[in-house]
Amino acid sequence: MAEIESDALAPDSVYVMRFALHPAYIAKSYYPAQLLRQAELEAVGSRDRPIRPEAHVTKDWEEREFTTSELFVAGKKSSFERLSELLAAESALPPAFEEIREIEEISSLRVSEKVRPGTHPRNAYELVLHLPSARLAPHNRSEFLRLAEQFGVEVEQGLSLEVRGLWFVPAVGSESQIRELARYSTVRVARPMPALALAPIARSVQIPTRARLPRPEVVDPTARVAILDGGLPKDHSLAPWIETYREMNEGVANSAAYEAHGLAVASAFLFGPMRAGIQPPLPPAKISVIRVLDADSHNQDPFELYRTLAHVEEVLLSRNYDFINLSLGPALPVEDQDVHAWTSLIDDLLSDGETLLTVAVGNNGEMDAASGNARIQVPSDAVNALAIGSASSETGAWSRAPYSAIGPGRGPGRVKPDALAFGGVDAEPFYYLDAGASPVLVPGAGTSLAAPLALRRATEVRAMLGSQLSTLAIRALLLHSADDAGLPRAEVGWGNLPLDVDGIISAGDGVARIVYQGELRPGKYLRAQLPVPLGGFRGMVRVSATFCFASPIDTQSPDVYTRAGLEVVFRPDVTKFAKGAKTPKSRSFFSAAADEASLRNDEGKWETVLQATDRMNASTLGDPVFDVHYNARDQGDQSRETAPLKYALVITIEAPKMINLHQEILATYPDLLVPIQPQIELELPAS
Repeated sequence: MAEIESDALAPDSVYVMRFALHPAYIAKSYYPAQLLRQAELEAVGSRDRPIRPEAHVTKDWEEREFTTSELFVAGKKSSFERLSELLAAESALPPAFEEIREIEEISSLRVSEKVRPGTHPRNAYELVLHLPSARLAPHNRSEFLRLAEQFGVEVEQGLSLEVRGLWFVPAVGSESQIRELARYSTVRVARPMPALALAPIARSVQIPTRARLPRPEVVDPTARVAILDGGLPKDHSLAPWIETYREMNEGVANSAAYEAHGLAVASAFLFGPMRAGIQPPLPPAKISVIRVLDADSHNQDPFELYRTLAHVEEVLLSRNYDFINLSLGPALPVEDQDVHAWTSLIDDLLSDGETLLTVAVGNNGEMDAASGNARIQVPSDAVNALAIGSASSETGAWSRAPYSAIGPGRGPGRVKPDALAFGGVDAEPFYYLDAGASPVLVPGAGTSLAAPLALRRATEVRAMLGSQLSTLAIRALLLHSADDAGLPRAEVGWGNLPLDVDGIISAGDGVARIVYQGELRPGKYLRAQLPVPLGGFRGMVRVSATFCFASPIDTQSPDVYTRAGLEVVFRPDVTKFAKGAKTPKSRSFFSAAADEASLRNDEGKWETVLQATDRMNASTLGDPVFDVHYNARDQGDQSRETAPLKYALVITIEAPKMINLHQEILATYPDLLVPIQPQIELELPAS
């Protein structure tokens, strides 16, 4: 066991050490809860790390590197010393300490590992601190603030954020001052503050073209939509479709650059990609434009990132909106080791599943992929948000727009971007409204345009089908209808979204689409039935399914970030059992993994989106069901969670030999299935 660093600074004599689990013991059933309790220690977080164990039962283990969990453990110096003495003693370990065999390595976290490389012109940093219990370290925060003042580090405590066991603190100081402060034992990481990014819109050099606008109405006056961006210029043509306009930092001047960005994003939601001489369809809803960026944000404020996040937090906490777009965030590609304050706060506030938030993934896709600089940017790694990249064409053969950032996301949340929407390229720009009282079109491109276009699709579904569908069900429908065209998952996610709402909600001949939505309790099962028409299916049948759920999160444990997971078993016929079996026969549907590490890292059960398709003979489908089990965990340990989990499941059944499949299924289940009728008629663009 490594010794505590002698120069470490500790609140209440509490230190944080690292316990690396042996890779054979990373499943939650092996979590060393009893050991920690008996040793009077507290787990305050965890993360993945590579390791070469001294011994393993796996074949050829000597030549391999394994991924394991590294626990951050807080405790009094005396507690660690007692544990060290027990390990060094020649006598047998007390039974309560037997779980120590699951620990491969115990070490301290050096300052050089805490302070991340990089430069910042304003000497601005983000410091992230562990928060042991008040019983263990009651003076953790106050002692940190005292030391920061002593070392000459300016801390903006009013902008600090606490999210699920971590304290995110913005600060200004020299690198040497930050290194001194990083000796504080509960500091987990100190990294240069990234700049604020707007996923800039590349405007093409063309003569502006006169725009045709629809009549001043919307399809659904009840939908609540917010655009969080740089506000709007004084002169614009959007007034008939603006519900409210709000400036989060009142009394501060606008930034012309941010206003132009905000106008482009608002135009993309209201009218989609516009065309000269063509009148777009009615907007799906009015929008509330909320200015979260202003002249102060533009004037090199070292804390602009946290001030802006505070505005975003206030809007999300208000619960005033069902649909929100965010085409801004830190200029920072995601990393696997730690979760950023933007991501964790947004995920935490979206964990109730009530709000659909679209986020632009960033325009850094042409940067160096090997270094990670082309990877999606924070906060598009949020598992409870919809991360949107850009497709290169609206109507022709499409691919990922070259500038659109690539995945994967962190695990869980590996499939990122979630989807693509048209964002424009030089050869096929995205036209949107320019400033001025007279409406004119200008061409551009960027994921900042693709994200609000995806939100438009979601709001169109709400406008078309009404409020009987939850926002989670709408999200599931969007991802279910996305087409990946066989392109790499890291580039297109689940695929490119359909061009219009009809491609999301309609089912043609020989096709039936069923939507389940509701709540699950931890440890309980849901049996989702695949409806079978009277007389059964005929011919070959293709079944596609998409699960979506909103998950509580553990910010301090990126390796076990989602606290909820679904185990889904497909049973083609619940009346058929193998000899001696107590449960009906199952068939592989969603990809299964052999061990906990694979489940964590390979789109396993802790992902918030599950999607798969299978083709089978009708004769195998007697009474088919999906059996769904909700698992809950807390920092990788068993959870006492009792709150329900909101979910949505979309199933599409295709039987080409049964043209009237949809009607036959409804006739077979008149009291079970409720047809969702369109609330409006589609309005086609005027020519």
